[in-house]
Amino acid sequence: MAPRLKSLDLFNDAYAQRIEQLMQEKREGRKVIGTFCLYVPDEIIFAAGADRVVLCGGKSDPITRAEEYLPRSVCPLIKSSFGSVIQSTCGTGEACPHFGLVDAVVAEATCDGKKKMYELLGQRVPTYVIDLPQVPDSPGALRYFESELGRFADYLEGLTCIRATDDRLREEIRSANETRRLLQRLFDYRKRDVPPLTGLETLKVMQKQYFLSPAVFKDYVRALCEEIDRTESPAGERRPRIMIAGCPMPSGSTKVPEIIESHGGVIVVEESCTGTRSFEHLVDEERLVSEALPPMQAIAERYLKIPCACMTPNDRRIESIVDLAREYRVDGVVYYSLQGCHGYNVERYCVQQALKQAGISMLAIETDYSASDAGQIGLRVEAFLEMIA
Repeated sequence: MAPRLKSLDLFNDAYAQRIEQLMQEKREGRKVIGTFCLYVPDEIIFAAGADRVVLCGGKSDPITRAEEYLPRSVCPLIKSSFGSVIQSTCGTGEACPHFGLVDAVVAEATCDGKKKMYELLGQRVPTYVIDLPQVPDSPGALRYFESELGRFADYLEGLTCIRATDDRLREEIRSANETRRLLQRLFDYRKRDVPPLTGLETLKVMQKQYFLSPAVFKDYVRALCEEIDRTESPAGERRPRIMIAGCPMPSGSTKVPEIIESHGGVIVVEESCTGTRSFEHLVDEERLVSEALPPMQAIAERYLKIPCACMTPNDRRIESIVDLAREYRVDGVVYYSLQGCHGYNVERYCVQQALKQAGISMLAIETDYSASDAGQIGLRVEAFLEMIA
């Protein structure tokens, strides 16, 4: 195993500092936007002068409160997120402070459970929903999504009194692409025979991506990459190389990665919203110049490429999983889905068939945020690792 990198402490110690930063921004009159999904473009939020934090819940504690409003069969991410927000807005003080610091929530029309949850959330905090074409390659999808993003920019201007001009959008595009390139650099290190980071360490870095400010997050990732460059590549016994594919793992949700790596595997890549989906595509800066491409269109093009399971048909995601498995030389794929997440659970079959055709083994794990099934998952993971070793 590689020695632990000291730069990881930057991410572990960042929470209190970020909360203070958000509180200071609010005292100065800056608006804070809460989001739940990669389909909400950061570039537009920052160009309109607001700050942003992601409100996805990854803990089981708020779920009991959420089930007073939501069915038990709804996925735990939706319930944890809703429960965290309402605990903060009702002043119970039980949730993390940033859930109560947002001036507005910007939601997106992805899965049915989230769409209906947003209707309830709108009764407690101002909530704006961006509609999302879910057949992304259909005629008119790009034009429609670009118009939706334009309306979103208008909404933010009404909130912040700052217009997301083309110049401001271009500046934020450059900044966001810089972050994506840094994350690509970080993930490239994981292609080594002995990765310098464990999967769990990388996940905790990625969970901070949409919590910290972009400037601070970039500084921390750059420092981490520079430390890796200065550190001698470790030698060690080869461990089974694992990809996790499927649902996002927001802060607090680390059960499955912990089990995989405690049983001897090493996670080398994550195909998820807390993994490669967040950075694999850049906004096309070259066409902004060479073709005078409108920034809003360039943003819309990039975000429609995100291969979430809410999209149909979703061949793009299935092809990406197989390509990533080969690129990172994985021995097996753990397909991680949450109970009640019908999109990812149904899509599992097509992913398994594609991986089987490529000669890559897959273990499917459907779970929630509780620890009740940790022992059972451990036994299945142990058997899977023995099979692919």
